[in-house]
Amino acid sequence: MSITQESRARYRISIIDNDPLRARREARELLGEIVGADPAAALDTPRQHVPSGTGKGVDITDTIGLVFNAGSLVAAGVQIWLARVPQRTIVATRPDGAILRITGREARTDDERIERFLSGGGDGHNTDSGDGTGGSVS
Repeated sequence: MSITQESRARYRISIIDNDPLRARREARELLGEIVGADPAAALDTPRQHVPSGTGKGVDITDTIGLVFNAGSLVAAGVQIWLARVPQRTIVATRPDGAILRITGREARTDDERIERFLSGGGDGHNTDSGDGTGGSVS
């Protein structure tokens, strides 16, 4: 598999947090959950950038995350990790560009959502409740 094909086949999870150190620690914890199922899983820390016009700060969703190959064992690892941190919000992105934004609390109530999403299933439309907490697929 070429690098181009491999990068297209990779899923991404970004951890949303105002504290970059906590987000990085939690990304490492999540990596520990899924590395057994996907030894090629890795931290995804692209070059940081300063959003234009602000002069400071970094969009944490662009800097802290994971890349991995999907599978039911990886999905189970993500679900286990989210169950321990119900206040956490993650953004999962499939190679086809579909995005799932979900909190740990939401993952507890719909434990099949992440597995369906990572397996390429799901309805592909926005299921956001409108309260800004997540739960959307686009």
